[in-house]
Amino acid sequence: MNQRLQHDCAMAMAKALLDMVAHNYREEEHRDVFEAFYTACKAGLEAYAINDDRMQRRLRPLNN
Repeated sequence: MNQRLQHDCAMAMAKALLDMVAHNYREEEHRDVFEAFYTACKAGLEAYAINDDRMQRRLRPLNN
């Protein structure tokens, strides 16, 4: 998964998560909450991409 796609997906997920919990936070806290969600989503997508790549290489060991 390329970096731009990871960024775009993490942004969309962070926005959706913030929309779900925004009513629990003051308006001035929304940016910090969004950034925390973005960081967590981006890290998850990066981990997924790394694990997927490793799995694909294990499934096709002769294509090294």
